Amino acid sequence: MAAALTVLLIGCLLQTALCGQFKTIIPQTIKVLSGSCVTIPCSFDVEDQYISRIDGTCRAMWKSDEQTVVFDSSNPQSSAIQGELKGDLTRRDCSTTLNNMRPEHSKEYLLRVQCDVFKHSFRDQKLHISVTDDPPTPTLTPSTLKVEEGTSVSLKCSAPAPCLSHPPALTWTSSLVHIQESLQENLDRTKVQTSVLTFTASRLHHGKIISCTAVYNKQDGSSQSVSTSLTADVSLSSQFIILPQTIEVLSGSCVTIPCSFDVEDTYKSNVDETCRAVWKNDQGTVVFNSRDPQTTGHLTGKLTNRDCTTTLNNMRPENSMKYFFGLECDNGLKYDFKTGQMDISVKDDPPTPTLTPSTLKVEEGASVSLKCSAPAPCLSHPPALTWTSSLGHIQDSLQENQDRTKVQTSVLNFTASRLHHGKIISCTAVYNKQDGSSQSVSSSLTADVSWSSQFIAFMPQTIEVLSGSCVTIPCSFGVEDTYKSNVDKTCRAVWKNDQGTVVFDSRDPQTTGHLTGHLTGNLTNRDCTTTLNNMRPENSMKYFFGLECDNGLEYDFKTRHMDISVKDDPPTPTLTPSTLKVEEGTSVSLKCSAPAPCLSHPPALTWTSSLGHIQDSLQENHDRTKVQTSVLTFTASRLHHGKIISCTAVYNKQDGSSQSVSTSLTADVSYSPKHTTVSVSPSGPVPENSIVTLTCSSTANPAVRSYTWYRADGGQETVMGTGHVLNIKASRDIGPFFCEAENAIGSGRSNISQIDVHIAPQILSSYGCIQTADQLNCSCETVGNPPPALQWYLDGLPVNHSDRFATSSEPLNISGLRSIITVSQPQQRDLSTLLCHSSNSLGSATQRFCVNNLEPQISAKHQDFVMLLVFITIIVALFLIICGLLLVIRAQRTHQVVHKSTVAMSQVLTSGEADEEPNAEEEAIYINTNEARQGGVAEPAANSEPNSANLPGEEGSDVIYSSVNWKTKSRKRKEEDSEQGSAW
Repeated sequence: MAAALTVLLIGCLLQTALCGQFKTIIPQTIKVLSGSCVTIPCSFDVEDQYISRIDGTCRAMWKSDEQTVVFDSSNPQSSAIQGELKGDLTRRDCSTTLNNMRPEHSKEYLLRVQCDVFKHSFRDQKLHISVTDDPPTPTLTPSTLKVEEGTSVSLKCSAPAPCLSHPPALTWTSSLVHIQESLQENLDRTKVQTSVLTFTASRLHHGKIISCTAVYNKQDGSSQSVSTSLTADVSLSSQFIILPQTIEVLSGSCVTIPCSFDVEDTYKSNVDETCRAVWKNDQGTVVFNSRDPQTTGHLTGKLTNRDCTTTLNNMRPENSMKYFFGLECDNGLKYDFKTGQMDISVKDDPPTPTLTPSTLKVEEGASVSLKCSAPAPCLSHPPALTWTSSLGHIQDSLQENQDRTKVQTSVLNFTASRLHHGKIISCTAVYNKQDGSSQSVSSSLTADVSWSSQFIAFMPQTIEVLSGSCVTIPCSFGVEDTYKSNVDKTCRAVWKNDQGTVVFDSRDPQTTGHLTGHLTGNLTNRDCTTTLNNMRPENSMKYFFGLECDNGLEYDFKTRHMDISVKDDPPTPTLTPSTLKVEEGTSVSLKCSAPAPCLSHPPALTWTSSLGHIQDSLQENHDRTKVQTSVLTFTASRLHHGKIISCTAVYNKQDGSSQSVSTSLTADVSYSPKHTTVSVSPSGPVPENSIVTLTCSSTANPAVRSYTWYRADGGQETVMGTGHVLNIKASRDIGPFFCEAENAIGSGRSNISQIDVHIAPQILSSYGCIQTADQLNCSCETVGNPPPALQWYLDGLPVNHSDRFATSSEPLNISGLRSIITVSQPQQRDLSTLLCHSSNSLGSATQRFCVNNLEPQISAKHQDFVMLLVFITIIVALFLIICGLLLVIRAQRTHQVVHKSTVAMSQVLTSGEADEEPNAEEEAIYINTNEARQGGVAEPAANSEPNSANLPGEEGSDVIYSSVNWKTKSRKRKEEDSEQGSAW
């Protein structure tokens, strides 16, 4: 039993892996404009056992629910929603067009395939159609435009095209240059109309609104439009002159020269109202001066806006030569822009207008857009464009090329019908000269419109094939109405060369003729698409299609030949755009395209630089040939600048071998300064007052145009100087600094740097002592680089932390130090001179503190005040002593009093009490001279000072010692004084 279950399980797995399944591939949602049609891209699959039942009897039905059929391909005109089956059910292609959709048709739909021997409703996949009254807004890519002047710009406008017979017409309000339109396919096979606008950005585009308008034509003949826009942000470049390289002019007409310029920053202020524009030929002869233009022309631009656009009148063939622009100002600025020369070619005949596309080969009912373009070198007299066959709507505009020259365009839109077939459609450009005369020139094409009521075949005119590979020929045909019923399953496709030799027969595809292959189209659906295998160079020739049926219908479509060219080398892929010049941050889209003539072996496209998202798709050209495309999208950065981006197409042949070919471009990405750095020379520590060279370096594109140096003073930034190199004098006040580099895109700053300036130690003036009854605190602050060390000395000996002395230190900053010494019970200690000593590798500094008679202090800041009080006290004391002595002397001179005083003094002297000296020893009186000077005290004369041999760094100290000796008078002197008093 278990074995049976295992076999059953394996069978189920194999059934799932090897067999088909019932499924449809359709979009999940399609939005449709009310009154328009919708083309539903659709394909389906069935289980393998039912494939043979999908035959010509099958019909497609679309249902809004299980019971309601809204469209039946067997009776399309009587269905609830009319339409047409576009696909071939035998090829499992169920693509369908539903017409005249209305809001009430907004609902989900499912597909049902019904044949004589098969029927199935694909319920698992449903399509939601949303019908709206307003058309969808087109999309601009990129959505913003911020570029540098001179950059090649590519703007893509995209609008959904749900109705393939009436795709939206896209127009640009600012027609700046070349426009390329195409109908592209989304991943879900819905279509989108695109228009790519390419131009070169200039300062004149700055602030300009660029908009794209999508016009949706409905099936009732009415139309609706919707627009989207952006504002161009163009930054000025450092480029000196921008003007075309070549301009072709009609003789007797004028020429408007688009011109813009720039000057170095130093001279920008010189470009003022005093300036004039001069144009010179290549011999240096002035041919135009804006200050005295007379009739030769006029300056249309404004020089103060760097716009030198000029119109020169009445050009003649003899004026065909090179010219350059010159700027001359009254303030001394004169410059000839000789590096940018322009070649003007004056012709007797006007240029022929260009038709795009140059050929017209369409099916009846297709929407056609023909564009006629003619150069407009003279803006005051642009060419007038007219169509000889006014078939539909005409829209004229003046557009701008990449070099800012102008082109007049006229777009003719119409729906092709059999009445247009073979009609010559021409566009005529009429050039009016300045003398009143005119000249005209035309360009034309012949419309090739196919329809189903005649014998006609549609195929490419030329296909290029790689030798050893296959070629798939897209082919369709029509027959006259009389023979439509003859095109049945008995028909076969034959291909003949231009000599009429059959080279392929679909009934015997492997052996007949010279080529093998297979018919991929369904002849009953007028599809004669055929694949021919293993093409060789000898198969390069013209071919035509023939139809042969067993019911007697045979027809060779000789009027439509196809030229097959078999090459040994594969075609080079195409990059769009071919150059890449953008600003950092811009969204870039690069498209690589390679022809895919062999659908079973399309080329594989790879990018050498996988920079971002890659999306591959197989697209169809106008002639229904295929092209393999790969779109690389990324955001440009400075890392991409100078990088080679290449696309390689690998073609696999049918014999298993392969060949590859590549194309590439070099990315030119402009960006603001990056990696801005500062280098200091010399790089290590430098002595104070030495010269230091600072260099600012940065990477930028375009190159850096200015360097500015700043000092970073906290939150303030002060300019130090300008220039790539800056020489400064090293000082302790230099502080941190940085440099800023600037170019046309922006600026970049370096990190903050600092110079390591070495300075000798210095003791700050904030030193001082504070004494209380219990302790003495002295502080000393020092700065220097390298950071100095502090040491205390007392009586010439170093003081270290102990139970008698407490020392502590703390940093002031990266190069400063504060040290505090605390002496406990100073009155019990024999203190003398205290010394603070600071030192580093460059020198030392010393400060003395005399503390043996130091009174308690409030703080060092009050020393001046204290000294002043001491000074006043001393002066008052001296004054009182002198006054007392004077009074004593005066009293002695009084006779009576003198006698009594003499007797009294004699007694005193006799007693011996007066022999005592005030002090047997010298008593030292000291004063800090700095404090004394501040207090206004004169320096005492020093007659002796203590021995300081053991104290470090005493030189330069401001302490002066003075001794006062108290002595007794001799007895003899006393007696003399007594006698003098008696004699008085």
